[in-house]
Amino acid sequence: MKIKTGALALLLTALYILTGCNSKQKDNLEGVWRLTNLEINGTNLNGASLGDWKWEFNEEGGYLTDVAGAREKGLYKLSGQTLKLKSVTHKERPEQVLTIVSLDSVNMHLQTADTGANISNLYFIKMKERQYE
Repeated sequence: MKIKTGALALLLTALYILTGCNSKQKDNLEGVWRLTNLEINGTNLNGASLGDWKWEFNEEGGYLTDVAGAREKGLYKLSGQTLKLKSVTHKERPEQVLTIVSLDSVNMHLQTADTGANISNLYFIKMKERQYE
């Protein structure tokens, strides 16, 4: 009985820690992000040279991208270091899977998660509310 109780306590502690980490990730993700740099297969492109790229994530699990005026709405799922984006605007588009390399309250680094020939790294900075009102 003591072993079962100890195992249960350990399992609950692990779940609490994992849930807390995912919650912190979600809190950091929520807001409006501006692309600062895009790296494709080792080639760096300044975000400003690509137009005005903004991605917004809300607490309800929705996202909005605005890439040089082209807008897309969708739903996102966050699980550990995996971010999945499913477009509502373009339902035929397959789900996009990104790996969160790093994320804090100011900076976000995403990488394409597919193992295809093209590896992209996207670097964002979180915008302050007054910057996008």
